[in-house]
Amino acid sequence: MTPEGIRLVKASYASVAAEPRRLASRFYQELFTAAPNLRRLFPDDLTSLQGHFEAALALVVRNLDDVDALRESLRDLGAQHVHWGARPEDYVTARESLIAAIRSLSSDWTAAIERHWRVAITAIVVPMIEGAAVHTALVAEQLADEAVLD
Repeated sequence: MTPEGIRLVKASYASVAAEPRRLASRFYQELFTAAPNLRRLFPDDLTSLQGHFEAALALVVRNLDDVDALRESLRDLGAQHVHWGARPEDYVTARESLIAAIRSLSSDWTAAIERHWRVAITAIVVPMIEGAAVHTALVAEQLADEAVLD
């Protein structure tokens, strides 16, 4: 991301994240509206998950200058999401839902801010999908090894 893009995303985030759980609540509302089938992957009570979501997003936004430093953690998170039933296409839905949530809460939304948010969220999503793919490949290798031993 460019320094200007990082500045715009950080300023936009600060304006919508001031009230705890507001952004997370709106994100999940957008996500479940866009993909009702994803609701089954989440607990009935989202309170705890909303806190984790907001903390993770805040961490990433703070570190937009060096997203590579978060790459391994994001890959690990993607591998965890495999266990919860997330599919690669769900990440695109989540990205669009997060953008819609931020847009709906932002008083100064512009096309430029949306472009920068899209780049930022994609920088988060790609390593998560990579982590899920590596995890899936490792499971496939283990299964193949078991078949050879039989």
